Amino acid sequence: MKNILKTRISFLLVLCLMVSVLSISAQDTVKAEPSVKLRYFVNNNNIQYLMVKSVIGKKLLPLPMKVVNVYLDSAGADNLIIKTTTDKIGKAIVFIPVAFQEKWKSNAKHNFIAVMEGATPEEEVTAELEITKSKIEIDTSSSEDGVRTITVKVMFYENNTWVPAPDVEMRVGVSRLGGILSAGDAETYTTDSTGSVSVEFKRDSLAGDLQGNYILAAKVEDNDSYGNLLVEKTVPWGVAYEPDTTFFSLRTLWTTQFRAPYWLLFMAYSIVLGVWGTMIYLIRQMWKIKKLGDAVGK
Repeated sequence: MKNILKTRISFLLVLCLMVSVLSISAQDTVKAEPSVKLRYFVNNNNIQYLMVKSVIGKKLLPLPMKVVNVYLDSAGADNLIIKTTTDKIGKAIVFIPVAFQEKWKSNAKHNFIAVMEGATPEEEVTAELEITKSKIEIDTSSSEDGVRTITVKVMFYENNTWVPAPDVEMRVGVSRLGGILSAGDAETYTTDSTGSVSVEFKRDSLAGDLQGNYILAAKVEDNDSYGNLLVEKTVPWGVAYEPDTTFFSLRTLWTTQFRAPYWLLFMAYSIVLGVWGTMIYLIRQMWKIKKLGDAVGK
């Protein structure tokens, strides 16, 4: 009797587990719907573009080769910026054409609309991104005691004038291949009521190029109102890079042919001489054998 009861309990547990797994799978299947994402970028206040991403599911997996129509302010033929196709990783870069310059200047805020085409009109997916026109400026200063300061100001356009943008988080530092190396102790900085942030530069020993220059950068990332803003400035604050001309003059394995180590040259030339010596010896022996054969034949 006890064995039958245990069997029934085990069966019920397995059944509940299977129902839970099927329910989760069904939910994932329902939620795995395609979507389109929009991001707005401005580099150095003069290069503006959109990044369009076609994705699917909760994990936003790339959805490649999808046709997307991008509009400005309203979805109409007159407002069509471009009809583009995402690449193999579901991305497409869209620049705002010159033909929309007057329309862009007419308002302080604009709404970008992306419509991803489907097999039928009912399967179209739409995304919108409202952006306030903004700009970011960077300046530097040095005090008499040698303290260097980076000042960044963010402004947005309103009522035909540029207004300071407070409470904008950004990264300020030196542009590197891996991103932006913070100029101070904090990772990010936030603008005050005047739209400005000042950062004391604490990377004095950082290496620059041959002239000691490197690029300062201030970057606002995925702000709800302004999108992604980036401004850069070259300054001669770095330590000049001096190439080590003695590096390739040493006798090492990675240097040029005639600066190889003596033991390596000895091995290489010994092998070459050994191979050629053996070939010459064999040819000479064959010549002697032929000569002896001719003498016996006479």
